[in-house]
Amino acid sequence: MKSYTTLTNLFTDLSNNTASTNVTRGAALINDQYRYLIQKYFNNERSSTTTTIGGMSLTFTVAPIAGATSGTLTSAWTYPTCKQLITFSDGEQYQAQFTQGSASVTWSTPLQEAVDADFSSVGVQSYSIPANVSKVKNVTINVGQLKYQPVPIMTRQEWDNVNFLPYTSDIPNYFYIYGNNIEIWPIPSTTGNVITTNYQTRVSDLSVADYSTGTLAAGGMVAGSVTVTGLASAWAGGTFPVGVDISYYNLKIKANIPYGDGIWYPIRMFNSNTSLTLDVPVINAPNITAATTYTIGQFPLLDEDFHDMLVYGALKTYYSSQVKDTDRFKEYSGLYDDRLQLLEAYAGTKSVNVDLGDQPQAVNPNLFLYAS
Repeated sequence: MKSYTTLTNLFTDLSNNTASTNVTRGAALINDQYRYLIQKYFNNERSSTTTTIGGMSLTFTVAPIAGATSGTLTSAWTYPTCKQLITFSDGEQYQAQFTQGSASVTWSTPLQEAVDADFSSVGVQSYSIPANVSKVKNVTINVGQLKYQPVPIMTRQEWDNVNFLPYTSDIPNYFYIYGNNIEIWPIPSTTGNVITTNYQTRVSDLSVADYSTGTLAAGGMVAGSVTVTGLASAWAGGTFPVGVDISYYNLKIKANIPYGDGIWYPIRMFNSNTSLTLDVPVINAPNITAATTYTIGQFPLLDEDFHDMLVYGALKTYYSSQVKDTDRFKEYSGLYDDRLQLLEAYAGTKSVNVDLGDQPQAVNPNLFLYAS
């Protein structure tokens, strides 16, 4: 298993150039190889969930007057920021902006006449998707015990044709990706149905250098726990973000032997200078009876057996462009291609293919006569 620091060090060593500009060049070439291999051979799938926001009756603190373009709800909007169609007492309909945590509602066209404080909303059609989405694979919506999978619409023109009139239902037919949102038709009519977006992520660049400041505290890793405690570790000192899910970056921590178990554990979140949360519980029971050294590293999402091919692929480009060397190019091309064949066999399918050879043909015994 090779971390980002190990990979860049290997590149500069094999390229015989430790200049800072070459370190930067190597990191860029390694990341190019990394993105290509991940997107081609690994689905790199994740899921995100949110819930539908159906139609509801709402009330302003003061009835809007003619010409008004905003109103104040009697309580703050607790759902995600969104736009939805609202209908006033006189029948006027507007696309209004609701902001999470705010009681203010705004719309662009002034009211034609004064209306009552009570109004209704059709429901929210557009829902945000994570910023790290590369490609949405599919969308499902759970309604009770049933799971629906709406069909994607590919063009804005087709989507506008479907949405000729506002129509609400709990049963979804179509979804459309627009900007950084997924839009659903019909407009969900009930609040609380779970929307699951399955997607392929963007590949995060390898960029985080190995980190080993301070130590792990005695008893800082315990079997069955996801909490790790550091001592003078300074994790929140500007190196790592605090209080957010960073599993996307594939950072791992290892307590070094003899006190630690030597296993790399994926990190979900840094909580403070001396506390972090793992993505999975500690498997073994490290005998951390005294402060012990540790390492945090960033690793490729590739299986560890193929980490070195990122460097070999980068060196192919290096020796065919930056430094012209046919022999070196052929050497690293061969090493890269050997591993690529193994990778294709390993990652070409999500399941194990057990080849049992030709299967015996079923025979009906009633087709044969037997002597008595």
